Amino acid sequence: MYKILIVDDEKMIRMGIKNSMPWEAIGIGEVYTAATAREALKLAEIYHPEIIITDISMTGMTGLELIEEIRTDNEACRIIVLTGYDRFDYARQALKLRTQDFLLKPIDEQELQKCIYRQVGELENLRKEREEAELVKRTRGFYQQTRLEMMMCELINGKKWGQQEEKEFFSQYPFSPDQEMRVGILLPDIPAADNSDSRLFRIWTIKSICMGVLDEKQEGITFSGGEGWIILILFDKESGVGVEDRAGELIDLLESECNSKIRIILGSSQKGFSNLNISYNDALYILENEKKEPDRIARVKWEEQRDHMFREAYGEFKRALLASVNDADLFMHVLERFLQSLVSYNVSGHYAGRCLFELASAVYFTYIGETGDSVDDRLNVFLQSLNGMDRENSGRLATSFFQNLLTKERGDEYELIRKVKKLIQNDLSGDLSITSLGDQVYVTPNYLSRIFKRMTGEGCNEYIVKKRIEKAKFLLETTSLKAGEIAGMIGYHDINYFSLAFKKQTGVSPTRYRERAKSGK
Repeated sequence: MYKILIVDDEKMIRMGIKNSMPWEAIGIGEVYTAATAREALKLAEIYHPEIIITDISMTGMTGLELIEEIRTDNEACRIIVLTGYDRFDYARQALKLRTQDFLLKPIDEQELQKCIYRQVGELENLRKEREEAELVKRTRGFYQQTRLEMMMCELINGKKWGQQEEKEFFSQYPFSPDQEMRVGILLPDIPAADNSDSRLFRIWTIKSICMGVLDEKQEGITFSGGEGWIILILFDKESGVGVEDRAGELIDLLESECNSKIRIILGSSQKGFSNLNISYNDALYILENEKKEPDRIARVKWEEQRDHMFREAYGEFKRALLASVNDADLFMHVLERFLQSLVSYNVSGHYAGRCLFELASAVYFTYIGETGDSVDDRLNVFLQSLNGMDRENSGRLATSFFQNLLTKERGDEYELIRKVKKLIQNDLSGDLSITSLGDQVYVTPNYLSRIFKRMTGEGCNEYIVKKRIEKAKFLLETTSLKAGEIAGMIGYHDINYFSLAFKKQTGVSPTRYRERAKSGK
């Protein structure tokens, strides 16, 4: 069913159209009316009608001006123009604004009904074309992903490619033959009390989030391993954001969204897909031989020794910087040496950013305490600006921050969450993920996850699932659509995944829920 908006400053005409049409019979489920073009703009922004019927001659803003405004935001809206003037210049301008029909007053009801029915037909054709194109895209994507996972499983288990097989792989997938990468074994800590359906749903959810963070951004490959493991191939990035830092970010995101403890075992860094089994075997060795209490991220020993040496040096620099807060020249000299050490120890961009923010926080509050200046939002601004920066640019930003601070020289989180909720509500059928939502509001997935949970009390992924299931319940109660059709309409491309999600939210399967709704129980 579609929505229609009728715009005419003559009440008799707009109400006459509203009350005379057999709306449901021609595919219209909601009918709105407006007495002015400006009122129509507000209603269009709220309800997003697919069809608009508008008069041309209205006081204030004309119908043609209304159409021009509508077209800036909604190219797909079907527009029918009404006028009491048989003027060629009106018709020409209406056509220029890509209207679908031009009718003269007084309006013939049957002609108007046929006209609306044609627009509904066109909308249905467009919808079917989009669905068919999306189905082809999903089918092709599913096949490619399945094939890719199978090939990765073979590689980590020691299979070697032939020349032709290798050539076909790199022609089909956007990866570099010389890519530096590591294998990570992701181990979710799923409570033993969870039944098999709940366990499977958790693993599916974790894998889906990993794919949104890694695969969609071409920063890695996610696939299923044995014993409930999820295998990650994490690419080293030129930006300086190291694999371990991104693994830590991924753990933070998963623990926030899935309420599960997550552990990642990292193998050694290897060059080229043919050496993936070396990295995988390293990770298996760590997993099987680790004696101590497991860390969130486990890795080979020499890397831990290098990081231990850097942390000791970092502690010395931090003490020196805090001691020189009142001497700007000395402070900047020590800071320059610290930035050089980040290069010497090959510290990743993300870890460098974390160290610099920790330094900025300590120095900022030391400075405020000693000077008596009032607290402002510059520390928050600094943190948000650091997100996603490489090591070199993080150092430049920190230098500027400290210079401004020592020479005396919050984003609206509610608005951010409101925008994200609106994006979710408007695209429940799409491939929603914490990563894609973050991209649309220009923040990182981890930042969005933290803010969303703090502001709403629930994870963003949890909220997406809840809203999808709410819509599924409504469709099960009010339509005769099959569960598989409803699943596709709310963004679940796997009927089994949908059934698990629905049962987890409601306690019953979609079929059982519909039976209960019909019986009134």
